[in-house]
Amino acid sequence: MSGIGGWIRLAGAAAVGVGVVLSVTGCSGQETAQRPGAGAKGTEGRALGREELRNLAFRNGEVPNSHGSPVQSPAPGPERTFPPVSDASCQTVLDVLDAKGASAVVRQVFNWKDDLWGGASTLASYEDAGARQVFERLEKGLRTCRSYSGRSYAGAYTTEVTGVDGPRAGRVGDEALTFRTVTPTKDGLVMHHDYVVVRTAGVIATFRKADEGREATFPRDLVERQVDRLADAQRS
Repeated sequence: MSGIGGWIRLAGAAAVGVGVVLSVTGCSGQETAQRPGAGAKGTEGRALGREELRNLAFRNGEVPNSHGSPVQSPAPGPERTFPPVSDASCQTVLDVLDAKGASAVVRQVFNWKDDLWGGASTLASYEDAGARQVFERLEKGLRTCRSYSGRSYAGAYTTEVTGVDGPRAGRVGDEALTFRTVTPTKDGLVMHHDYVVVRTAGVIATFRKADEGREATFPRDLVERQVDRLADAQRS
């Protein structure tokens, strides 16, 4: 889970002590109503490179009520790794969230005003049918992933998984999953996370919002705006 550890570091001082709270997964709801202009489930778009993904992420000033939304590419070189989590299906999902196997990846941090915990997104591009295959692995893992234990920079943790209805596939991208998780920390916090994962042709976009002591929700309008950009770029 080295890349997820990198995601934690991107979150800045607000996430210190939370550790793997950002590294969570769960179950989901999915529907297939087709959105005008959205691709069919089997279609593949043009593979996007890292610089293209960076240019498609939000720029400063485009995210309302924000101190800034820095975009970063995964750092080169080895990172600290941790043992696999206790449930194999959950580990599969964590690997998908970490964008393992992607040909290009960028990550963006959202620093909203009056929001200690903020959020983040990952844009991951895959060659050929890779994105579809990865999303299938995600769906399969989420069918049985209910809870898991592991270790992070903050030490041992246990995460409980709660499934919720997601944005409708076709309305947002070609395939979409949404899920929530709850993770108590050794500091006495109870962290809630909302995850939205959307496949748009050959790109998988993951959005995460954190909050303490209550359910979190990543702004759905930002999800739609980001996914629309990815779809338009792959059609060009």
